Amino acid sequence: MKVLVRVAAAFLLFSCSAFAQSDSTFDLNAIAKDVERRFSACPRREVVFKSKRIWRKEAWGPPSDVIADVRPNDSVLYPYVLTLEFNLGISYGPERKSKTEAEGDTELSPSSVLIQLGADTSRNRNVYLVNKDGIRLTTRETLTKRFPGGTPGQWVERPT
Repeated sequence: MKVLVRVAAAFLLFSCSAFAQSDSTFDLNAIAKDVERRFSACPRREVVFKSKRIWRKEAWGPPSDVIADVRPNDSVLYPYVLTLEFNLGISYGPERKSKTEAEGDTELSPSSVLIQLGADTSRNRNVYLVNKDGIRLTTRETLTKRFPGGTPGQWVERPT
Protein backbone atom coordinates (compact mmCIF):
# COMPACT_ATOMS: atom_id res chain seq x y z
CA MET A 1 0.00 0.00 0.00
CA LYS A 2 2.84 2.44 0.88
CA VAL A 3 4.46 1.83 -2.51
CA LEU A 4 1.18 2.50 -4.31
CA VAL A 5 0.71 5.78 -2.41
CA ARG A 6 4.27 6.87 -3.25
CA VAL A 7 3.81 6.01 -6.94
CA ALA A 8 0.47 7.87 -7.04
CA ALA A 9 2.00 10.90 -5.30
CA ALA A 10 4.97 10.92 -7.68
CA PHE A 11 2.67 10.66 -10.71
CA LEU A 12 0.44 13.47 -9.43
CA LEU A 13 3.44 15.71 -8.76
CA PHE A 14 4.93 14.98 -12.20
CA SER A 15 1.57 15.50 -13.97
CA CYS A 16 0.90 18.83 -12.27
CA SER A 17 4.38 20.23 -12.88
CA ALA A 18 4.31 19.14 -16.52
CA PHE A 19 0.88 20.73 -16.97
CA ALA A 20 1.93 24.01 -15.34
CA GLN A 21 5.06 24.33 -17.45
CA SER A 22 3.51 23.36 -20.77
CA ASP A 23 0.26 25.35 -20.40
CA SER A 24 0.85 28.50 -22.41
CA THR A 25 -2.78 29.54 -22.88
CA PHE A 26 -2.15 33.02 -21.51
CA ASP A 27 -0.30 35.85 -23.22
CA LEU A 28 2.47 37.24 -20.98
CA ASN A 29 3.05 40.19 -23.27
CA ALA A 30 -0.63 41.15 -23.04
CA ILE A 31 -0.57 40.86 -19.23
CA ALA A 32 2.52 43.09 -18.97
CA LYS A 33 1.07 45.67 -21.37
CA ASP A 34 -2.26 45.65 -19.49
CA VAL A 35 -0.53 46.25 -16.13
CA GLU A 36 1.54 49.07 -17.69
CA ARG A 37 -1.62 50.63 -19.15
CA ARG A 38 -3.55 50.39 -15.88
CA PHE A 39 -0.75 51.98 -13.85
CA SER A 40 -0.25 54.74 -16.41
CA ALA A 41 -3.98 55.54 -16.24
CA CYS A 42 -4.06 55.87 -12.44
CA PRO A 43 -5.05 59.37 -11.27
CA ARG A 44 -3.12 61.44 -8.76
CA ARG A 45 -4.01 60.47 -5.19
CA GLU A 46 -4.64 63.31 -2.74
CA VAL A 47 -4.98 63.07 1.04
CA VAL A 48 -5.47 65.70 3.73
CA PHE A 49 -3.66 65.08 7.01
CA LYS A 50 -2.93 66.75 10.31
CA SER A 51 0.68 67.10 11.43
CA LYS A 52 1.24 68.58 14.86
CA ARG A 53 -1.07 71.63 14.76
CA ILE A 54 -1.30 72.21 11.02
CA TRP A 55 -3.36 70.71 8.20
CA ARG A 56 -1.94 69.98 4.76
CA LYS A 57 -2.92 68.35 1.49
CA GLU A 58 -0.45 65.87 0.02
CA ALA A 59 -0.56 64.32 -3.46
CA TRP A 60 1.17 61.28 -4.96
CA GLY A 61 1.31 60.61 -8.69
CA PRO A 62 0.04 60.06 -11.20
CA PRO A 63 2.53 57.31 -12.06
CA SER A 64 4.90 58.10 -14.91
CA ASP A 65 7.65 56.31 -16.82
CA VAL A 66 5.89 52.96 -16.25
CA ILE A 67 7.82 49.89 -17.42
CA ALA A 68 6.76 46.24 -17.05
CA ASP A 69 9.01 43.23 -17.58
CA VAL A 70 8.23 39.50 -17.35
CA ARG A 71 10.78 36.75 -16.76
CA PRO A 72 10.58 33.01 -16.09
CA ASN A 73 10.39 31.85 -12.46
CA ASP A 74 11.42 28.42 -11.15
CA SER A 75 8.10 28.01 -9.31
CA VAL A 76 5.57 25.40 -10.44
CA LEU A 77 2.64 27.42 -9.06
CA TYR A 78 3.78 30.79 -10.47
CA PRO A 79 6.00 30.15 -13.50
CA TYR A 80 6.62 33.88 -14.20
CA VAL A 81 7.61 37.04 -12.33
CA LEU A 82 6.33 40.42 -13.51
CA THR A 83 8.31 43.47 -12.39
CA LEU A 84 6.72 46.89 -12.72
CA GLU A 85 8.77 50.08 -12.24
CA PHE A 86 7.31 53.58 -12.15
CA ASN A 87 7.89 57.11 -10.88
CA LEU A 88 5.58 58.87 -8.43
CA GLY A 89 5.71 62.63 -8.01
CA ILE A 90 5.14 63.94 -4.49
CA SER A 91 3.63 67.38 -3.86
CA TYR A 92 2.17 69.34 -0.95
CA GLY A 93 -0.16 72.21 -0.32
CA PRO A 94 0.70 75.02 2.10
CA GLU A 95 0.29 74.63 5.85
CA ARG A 96 -3.28 75.43 6.92
CA LYS A 97 -5.07 76.01 10.22
CA SER A 98 -8.12 73.91 9.35
CA LYS A 99 -8.98 70.75 7.47
CA THR A 100 -11.48 72.64 5.29
CA GLU A 101 -8.79 75.09 4.14
CA ALA A 102 -6.41 72.22 3.28
CA GLU A 103 -9.13 70.34 1.36
CA GLY A 104 -9.68 73.42 -0.81
CA ASP A 105 -6.06 73.62 -1.97
CA THR A 106 -5.63 73.00 -5.68
CA GLU A 107 -2.11 74.32 -6.28
CA LEU A 108 0.24 71.69 -4.84
CA SER A 109 3.99 71.81 -5.36
CA PRO A 110 7.00 69.69 -4.41
CA SER A 111 8.51 70.45 -1.02
CA SER A 112 11.60 72.68 -1.31
CA VAL A 113 13.48 70.25 0.95
CA LEU A 114 12.60 67.33 -1.33
CA ILE A 115 13.72 69.26 -4.43
CA GLN A 116 17.07 70.08 -2.79
CA LEU A 117 17.57 66.38 -2.03
CA GLY A 118 16.52 65.38 -5.54
CA ALA A 119 13.63 63.36 -4.11
CA ASP A 120 10.56 65.17 -5.45
CA THR A 121 9.90 62.06 -7.53
CA SER A 122 10.40 58.54 -6.23
CA ARG A 123 11.17 55.42 -8.29
CA ASN A 124 9.08 52.46 -7.24
CA ARG A 125 8.95 48.78 -8.10
CA ASN A 126 6.20 46.20 -7.61
CA VAL A 127 6.96 42.50 -8.07
CA TYR A 128 4.16 40.09 -8.97
CA LEU A 129 3.99 36.30 -9.33
CA VAL A 130 2.11 35.28 -12.50
CA ASN A 131 0.29 32.14 -13.60
CA LYS A 132 -2.53 31.39 -16.04
CA ASP A 133 -5.14 32.31 -13.40
CA GLY A 134 -3.81 35.80 -12.64
CA ILE A 135 -1.16 37.80 -10.82
CA ARG A 136 -0.27 38.15 -7.12
CA LEU A 137 1.64 41.08 -5.59
CA THR A 138 4.63 39.89 -3.55
CA THR A 139 6.88 42.90 -2.99
CA ARG A 140 6.59 46.70 -3.09
CA GLU A 141 9.91 48.57 -3.14
CA THR A 142 11.21 52.10 -3.51
CA LEU A 143 14.64 53.20 -4.70
CA THR A 144 16.46 55.25 -2.10
CA LYS A 145 17.96 58.41 -3.54
CA ARG A 146 21.67 58.92 -3.82
CA PHE A 147 22.66 61.95 -1.85
CA PRO A 148 25.59 64.19 -2.89
CA GLY A 149 28.81 62.39 -2.01
CA GLY A 150 26.80 59.37 -0.84
CA THR A 151 26.49 55.80 -1.91
CA PRO A 152 24.28 54.74 -4.84
CA GLY A 153 20.60 54.22 -4.12
CA GLN A 154 19.25 50.78 -3.32
CA TRP A 155 15.84 49.11 -3.43
CA VAL A 156 14.13 48.86 -0.02
CA GLU A 157 10.74 47.38 0.79
CA ARG A 158 7.87 49.86 1.08
CA PRO A 159 5.32 49.36 3.84
CA THR A 160 1.80 48.64 2.62
